[in-house]
Amino acid sequence: MIALYRLDKELERKMTALLENSGQNIGFFYSIKSILDQMMNPFVAITTEKYSEELEALSLPVVSLSIDMNDVRRAIATLPDEGRGHKVVVVCATQKEKSWLQQEYALEEGQPQPDCTFLCAKELAYPQEQAVYLVPIWNRHAFALHPASQQWHPVEPSLATLRKAVQQAASLVTYTKERLREKHQMEAVVNSAHDAVIAVDRHSQITLVNEHAKMLLGLSGDVLGKPITDYIPHSDMLRVLKTGREELGEIATVRDRSIVINRIPVIVKDQVVGAVSNFKEIIDIQKMEMTLRKKLHDNGLSARYRLDSIVGSSPAILETKEQAALFAKTNATVLITGESGTGKELFAQGIHLESGRAVGPFLAVNCAALPEGLLESELFGYEDGAFTGAKKGGKPGLFELAHGGTLFLDEIGEMPLRIQVLLLRVLQERRVRRVGGEKVIPVDVRIVAATNRELAKEIEKEQFRADLYYRINMLRLDVPPLRERLSDIPLLVESMIREMNEQHEKKIKEVDEDIFPLFQSYSWPGNVRELRNVVERMVLLAKGGRIGKEDAGFLFARQKGGHDGRLPVPPEASEAERNPEAQQIASALQQTRYNKTLAAKALGMDRTTLWRKMKQYRLE
Repeated sequence: MIALYRLDKELERKMTALLENSGQNIGFFYSIKSILDQMMNPFVAITTEKYSEELEALSLPVVSLSIDMNDVRRAIATLPDEGRGHKVVVVCATQKEKSWLQQEYALEEGQPQPDCTFLCAKELAYPQEQAVYLVPIWNRHAFALHPASQQWHPVEPSLATLRKAVQQAASLVTYTKERLREKHQMEAVVNSAHDAVIAVDRHSQITLVNEHAKMLLGLSGDVLGKPITDYIPHSDMLRVLKTGREELGEIATVRDRSIVINRIPVIVKDQVVGAVSNFKEIIDIQKMEMTLRKKLHDNGLSARYRLDSIVGSSPAILETKEQAALFAKTNATVLITGESGTGKELFAQGIHLESGRAVGPFLAVNCAALPEGLLESELFGYEDGAFTGAKKGGKPGLFELAHGGTLFLDEIGEMPLRIQVLLLRVLQERRVRRVGGEKVIPVDVRIVAATNRELAKEIEKEQFRADLYYRINMLRLDVPPLRERLSDIPLLVESMIREMNEQHEKKIKEVDEDIFPLFQSYSWPGNVRELRNVVERMVLLAKGGRIGKEDAGFLFARQKGGHDGRLPVPPEASEAERNPEAQQIASALQQTRYNKTLAAKALGMDRTTLWRKMKQYRLE
């Protein structure tokens, strides 16, 4: 589009006629606000010299209408006879028009020329009697109050002059579209960058800045075109403009924020024509690093279970979950103990997701599942060529990958003594060295370890280092076995069935209530893991949408000698002794050595209820 800006009606009419013949779209504008409303559209403006500066301040391509010496001669030729005899012609114009006319007048030296003087408004004095005053038609209002106004005559541009302006504007339209597209594209790139960006020209004036940079530097308003020293008095960009050398990775403090800065000179044909600086807060870099580690190295062991996800309402499990939530608020190492199958990893994941490291990675390794050499390389990583078969370029270890998060060391009691020494060093120094490497890499990792062994006894047998034990046993979480929270079995079974219905595309809708007392009469040496296996078998073999007591018969047929998890029942036992609840209570009493407080707690009932049932079943 070609915009006609603040032209009078007659001039606007002539320009419109010329533009319509050239096939250009035309817009008519009479204020800066109307121009600003269309700034997103590519256009070239045509206006008089008087108003061109207004538009140039908006960085718009502007074609200025201006008279030339041919227009001046034609105006002189149309003067009244008495005017032509005057010896001096005074052409009143803007400063730029005056400069162009003077140049044209001087270049035509040697040709018949009128005796002309060229003046701008501020240079006009009182009128001369032997002078005639010529004024471009668009400037006549500016000189209306001058004493010489009675002697003024208008100078109109010829159609040739107007046609030149139209041709020039038309040639700029395509160029303007391309430049505007590039400008918007550059602005989009700069504003979408994660870094703050600011650029200056060779005179240290700001040519580009994104909102992130404005925020970090505390800039406001329109800063383009202004010296960067107005905002940063001792800006290091001046040094880059002078030396032409890039400065990378410099750490500085700006407005109480630690940032990393890169400064790069802009060089064209061996000349420094500007400089660009990009910078980022260090805390943003740390957050991005943790996010990338989590995404790039997700090995399926990211934390999924919160403490609230752990099923159970018995006092034993509620107390354990409460203690785990308290541990999660710290950064201290946690040692989770408990029998195999009790769900120690669930608690490790829950602690991670309840901690301040929840946004970081959660990685796990079973120390008993890997041979010594492989466990070392998995934990600490290795460099290129560290051993035969080593991956080209090396590989980061789990300590590096878990930076900013949590590393879960399952079955730590099975860890070889040599690896224990290396682990202790990492815990003490918070630094790791890859296998075959020399570089020491700082790491920020929280350790959660788990074991089903009694580590104190392992220390006596010299199978576990005492110094490592004291280091990891800072906070200890004991996960109760299933036999100490038998009241949770109904909730656990229902949860498992829902999950397995979805996993195996089954539709188990009903569970016989009589199955729960049977389950609660069994001591579950394999704990929740064994219960899960039993439930899964029943789901897979169930006929229809119901699981009944008969589907659990295989569980009690494993060992007829009474060592399958139940208490042995002699043939002559009374009916009460054969009752599943009586078996459960007797089992709890035996396991707690008849400590009724502990037995009641394990059974999920109060002491009064336990006393009553003991009398009922004659278990006193």
